[in-house]
Amino acid sequence: MIDIGTRIKDLRNARRMTQAEFAERINVTKSTVSAYENGTRFPSYDVLIRIARLFKVSTDNLLGYSEKSVVDVTGLTRKQINVIQDVVITYKRHNLLYRQMMDEDSVADRLAAMGLIDEDEADWMK
Repeated sequence: MIDIGTRIKDLRNARRMTQAEFAERINVTKSTVSAYENGTRFPSYDVLIRIARLFKVSTDNLLGYSEKSVVDVTGLTRKQINVIQDVVITYKRHNLLYRQMMDEDSVADRLAAMGLIDEDEADWMK
């Protein structure tokens, strides 16, 4: 499980935010952010909520209980929301396929199951 400090740092870096910028946005000092990230201090409940809102994740996500992220679609039409959902589904399928393709045994087994190669070729590919 990823600790909260690592999670905060990963989220901050993903948004190309310095510790100083992040500290200002959540109304704490840069040294406090550093302490959060290196695990010597934990954010208060109020700060935890500010961090979650800033990064648009749940507090469960920050605490390592959930990997789900939140996307605020307020103000979008139903059609726009559907497009976003379709994009998310497409990326999830892409990532799953990519992971399966990286597993050589899985690729050989799938090709054999589809009848594209015979069992001997599948064994050779493993």
